[in-house]
Amino acid sequence: MATTPAPLLPGDSDPAPQTPFRKALQRYWRRRGAWLVLTVGLLALVTELTLTQPLPRFDRLLQENTGAPLEQKPSGNVVIVAIDEKSLAAIGRWPWRRALHAEALRRIAAQNPRCIGFDLLLPEQDSTYAADDAVLAQAMQDSGCVVLPMALQSVGQQTQKELLPTPLLARAANAIGHAHLSLDQDGITRSVYMREGFEGRPWPHFVVALHDAALAYEKGQAPPPRPPLPAIESNSPWLREQHELVVFARGEQPFGTVSYVDVLQGRVAPDVFRDKYVLVGATAVGMGDAYATTAPSVTGLTPGVQIFADVLEGVLSGRRVVDASIWQDLAYNLLPLAVALFGLLWLRPVGVIALIGAMLALRLGLNATRPWVGVQFAPAAGFAGLLLVYPLWSFLRLYAALSYLRWETAQLALDFKGGTVPLPPPRPGRGDFLDRQMAATSAAAQRMRDLHRFVRDGIDHLPDATMILNGRGRVMISNIAAQRYWQTDATGLFGRDAHRLLAELRWRTTGAPMMPTGALLNGVQPIMGEGEDPKGHSLLLRCVPFFDDANAHAGWMVALVDISKMRRAQGQRDEALRFISHDIREPSASILTTIELARTRPELFEGDALFQRIERHARTGLELADGFVNLARAEAQPFRAEILDLVALMQMAIDDAWIAARQRKVRVLLTTALEDAPCTADRSLLTRALINVLSNALKYSPPGADLRCSLVEAEADSGPTWRIGVQDQGPGIPPELQSQLFQPFNRLHRDSHPDVHGVGLGLLLVRTAVHRHGGTIEIDSAANAGCTVTLVLPRPTAAELEELRKDVQE
Repeated sequence: MATTPAPLLPGDSDPAPQTPFRKALQRYWRRRGAWLVLTVGLLALVTELTLTQPLPRFDRLLQENTGAPLEQKPSGNVVIVAIDEKSLAAIGRWPWRRALHAEALRRIAAQNPRCIGFDLLLPEQDSTYAADDAVLAQAMQDSGCVVLPMALQSVGQQTQKELLPTPLLARAANAIGHAHLSLDQDGITRSVYMREGFEGRPWPHFVVALHDAALAYEKGQAPPPRPPLPAIESNSPWLREQHELVVFARGEQPFGTVSYVDVLQGRVAPDVFRDKYVLVGATAVGMGDAYATTAPSVTGLTPGVQIFADVLEGVLSGRRVVDASIWQDLAYNLLPLAVALFGLLWLRPVGVIALIGAMLALRLGLNATRPWVGVQFAPAAGFAGLLLVYPLWSFLRLYAALSYLRWETAQLALDFKGGTVPLPPPRPGRGDFLDRQMAATSAAAQRMRDLHRFVRDGIDHLPDATMILNGRGRVMISNIAAQRYWQTDATGLFGRDAHRLLAELRWRTTGAPMMPTGALLNGVQPIMGEGEDPKGHSLLLRCVPFFDDANAHAGWMVALVDISKMRRAQGQRDEALRFISHDIREPSASILTTIELARTRPELFEGDALFQRIERHARTGLELADGFVNLARAEAQPFRAEILDLVALMQMAIDDAWIAARQRKVRVLLTTALEDAPCTADRSLLTRALINVLSNALKYSPPGADLRCSLVEAEADSGPTWRIGVQDQGPGIPPELQSQLFQPFNRLHRDSHPDVHGVGLGLLLVRTAVHRHGGTIEIDSAANAGCTVTLVLPRPTAAELEELRKDVQE
């Protein structure tokens, strides 16, 4: 049955058939297009406003009215000697003779101040009283630490000149610093530059020069370096660096102030300047050295010398505030805006408003911390961006809703055009169509999380170390076995480079690295084979690539299978076969050869010689069998831990060796200061090891020798230990042969001591037993100097012993 297509709405065009990719792109644009436009637009706007800062007045309004005031409590270490109205009335009109300044310096210096900052420009020699310059220079030198100011002077349209003190005074000063303050566009002084000058000739600020000169003077060091004299003229730009805000002291007169004339006339307390920074400068109205500031003032202007005192207090206390860098301002303005913008994707309107309010409060809080953080931000751009978020988003959301409805109408018309595609039933959900779309997305995300959990749990429960790597060889997922192998957790492995993790894994056959640098970046060929790590583990490496749905290489799956036990079992099997096929057959063959020889040539054997030879070969075979069985038991039998007293165990082993020692006429001596030595050990295994060490030492001890045994406690890098020593007086072992001491069936003194019987398995059993107890064995010997064998065993703590006692009781 034919159907007729649904009519299009007025103004709608007939949408053309579209590809799946284009449909997916359109769906994404409908869901996120408005948000992307708003996000890009607002971030670009705020970035532009932050970079250009066209709103300095709004910045200052917010800085000074929404944050804590830039104030500090005076420390009392700064004193101002003021050239005030009282001094002008008593001494006369300005300028004064420099001899008066010299006398003032001497009177101030008599109280041993830290340093004196003489905030007076003295660029020219006094033409009336020429000798006064020398008097002032001498007074400066006698005063110990005196700093003078300099300034910049324009001498033409493009030429500027350094205005320095006269050469005589400049040489007498400990330091010279520029006396400039920075004026904002509204004529208010809020900041200074700590370094100014022509290129290659930077001058520190007057206050910084004063502080550094005082430190150098107190330490007896040379004054701080400064640009060479004389002053220069230049048409190059005057550079200013290290911009800092002035942190003003609280109160209208926060600093101790003394009138200049009172200093000259000796009407000051005897210790008012002692250990203080003294600033000498003009405070009288009309002398021109006063500025508008944000600090409270009776006249509305603050003398320059008082501003210098504020800056000096900031330097002394370390409470210095600088303008934020461009990157800090960008972060300060953009991050809260970005948080608010991303909140639009998930929060309801009330939540969005609350989030924007929280971001505004956060910005206010950060701005309030500027006296303590030491950074002042430019907040106007960020505030403007946050205030625009919700109105613009509401408008774009309504527009997106209208666009979505129009698009859905067109799609419905297209679906009905052919008459074969029925409309699907509406899916249940709450809220409007946007909420239902978000619910569907959330359901898909949940399904992906469930799938991820399924895969992750499956990987975690694999018995072998397994890792999932990205295309660059970085660990994305690791299971519990991998974390156990590398002795870390999932966080410690995440993002690690697999080339480095597997760098020490080497091919078992060639010794070459199995995972050289860049091996996972040069193709998608699997890497599989057997290797060994530095701990001696035999590992089977399987590194295979995996691909995404588009057949593009997505990463690697790495598995490490520990086959050490299998290799050990294979080695033990080969050793057993070699023992059975060669070592255990040799004594039997020797017996048969002896019997055959006795039959054909009986005259070679006199008396019991035949039986003695047969007996010797038979005993050798029995010793080989017993040694091999004991070694196999030491390697494979279950470890039965119990609490033993090593003193008693040593005494028991010595008692067992008493008969052999008496036959050899050897004295066995035990030396120890310990009453008991508790240890966690396997009784039979450790007893066998001690008896073997004593037996071996007795075999090679000459008659009449002393065999000395010792037991002491000691500290090692791994923790507390027991050290059991056995020292003989035998032939000793040369250092070059000591590496062969623990090789099976290898007797080092076979030729030098043929009368000593053995099969070469005793010390190997000792080493195996000690290693199973978590200890080590040490050999101290030299040719013809005897041998000392030391068994080093871990000494358990009281808590470990108590835990073992509880386990035994259970």
